[in-house]
Amino acid sequence: MTQHEFDPRDFDIEDVCTFGLIAAAGGLSAAARRFGHSKASLSRSLARLEAAAGSPLFDRMARGLRLTPLGETLRPAAEAAIEASRQADEVLRRGQSEPSGPLRVAASALLGEHILAPVLAEIARRYPKVRTELRVSSLGPDPLAENLDVVLRLGRPHEPHLVAKRVLASNLALFVPAASEIGPNDIGAIAAQGRLVVDVEGVPQNWELTNGKETLVLDSPPRLVVEDPAVAVSVLRAGEGIAFLPQLYGEHLVSAQTLARVLPDWSGPVVEVYASMPPRRATVPAVRVFLDTMDVHIRRLKASIEA
Repeated sequence: MTQHEFDPRDFDIEDVCTFGLIAAAGGLSAAARRFGHSKASLSRSLARLEAAAGSPLFDRMARGLRLTPLGETLRPAAEAAIEASRQADEVLRRGQSEPSGPLRVAASALLGEHILAPVLAEIARRYPKVRTELRVSSLGPDPLAENLDVVLRLGRPHEPHLVAKRVLASNLALFVPAASEIGPNDIGAIAAQGRLVVDVEGVPQNWELTNGKETLVLDSPPRLVVEDPAVAVSVLRAGEGIAFLPQLYGEHLVSAQTLARVLPDWSGPVVEVYASMPPRRATVPAVRVFLDTMDVHIRRLKASIEA
């Protein structure tokens, strides 16, 4: 065997997949964060593969890793190995007689706290063989690229290769801290409050509301711009500002005496939350019970608000 010939006894297919993950992320630390593996295990796997190759697969740069020519040659095979592993995992999970195994979900912090927490608790009680992994992200990652089962995100995903299911639709409404002394219908005082703007696709930065007869626009310069509505809620909890939040979230916090709604007869546009999934993923038992359990929970939330 020559120095540069691979020896299959020195590495396994998981090492090849790990190499592909590192290449996709651009570095060990980035791959650890993105795919939920420890940096040490990734490093050991890469070391085994490079030892079998007899040559580096990455050049170690000051700002991360760069593929060597050999690494570039190996990358398509690694991507094929990752895809084959995913397909095998999906086929086996679809054939299970009861929900079990991993359930990989991504959602924003606000969705995780106010929508998903009770759903995941219910699944843990009813289906102890399901192992749920929740990734908190406000960016709406591609579930196929990130090997996720379900990604909850505002707005329908643009990627044509994904399956999308609308799971929630709610009007935007205005909320202030519970201790605020602003009159709930004092439009002047409300308009003068510092706006906490959520910079997320699907949520307008200028706020337009209607009471069915008139239209009101709040477009003063924002006091704070955030990428996650959970941050806006935290600022409100600290006693500052006004935010435009989905009513289904906000009313839950009103019931908890954390927030107060202002202009209760006015509402903004509807925002929609979609569950985006790789093709056929909804047929996996663990994914199916997740979607069904979430649907029941959201219907209960809506009924409690309307009661």
